[in-house]
Amino acid sequence: MATDRSQRLEAQQLLSDIHLSWGIENRLHWVRDVTFQEDFPPRRGGNAPVNWSILHNFFITIARKLCFRTIPQAQRALSNQLHKVFSFFV
Repeated sequence: MATDRSQRLEAQQLLSDIHLSWGIENRLHWVRDVTFQEDFPPRRGGNAPVNWSILHNFFITIARKLCFRTIPQAQRALSNQLHKVFSFFV
């Protein structure tokens, strides 16, 4: 019986870990994949993919700090208003 209980607790912990992992996947990676199409980047060499990823993460952070409901909404609102983006630093 102790083994059954132990296995049940391990299974529950595994399920909890999987849910946590999917939360991270949905909150960050899904946004990057869908909104910024990082799964299908233009063919560039060198450090370009990493640099774009850094910029995308930076933009996602700013959009969330400025309380936009969605990242595309933030893109539309901030695309011609760089002063709002730079106000984030002040």
